[in-house]
Amino acid sequence: MPFSFPWGGQGHRYDGRGDGTLKDRVRLFSDWGGSCNAIVGVGDITGGGKNDLVVRDTSGNFYRNDGKGNGSFGSRVKIATGRQSYKGLI
Repeated sequence: MPFSFPWGGQGHRYDGRGDGTLKDRVRLFSDWGGSCNAIVGVGDITGGGKNDLVVRDTSGNFYRNDGKGNGSFGSRVKIATGRQSYKGLI
């Protein structure tokens, strides 16, 4: 699922139609903040049965946003610090 995060603004997801095209965007977050520089959908890392997100900010902090199962995500929870030297998330 593609994501759109214009840093400092709103975050959106784009669901696929199954034919190679995308549906209209759906807002996931507003007032996301200007400090985020990487995001990845990581699957279910909490064991809750829903897909979660991991986000990194420019200070090297990692945050988890738990999936709600309806295409939206809960508030972020800090899960690591000191990772600013990493170039990406996998």
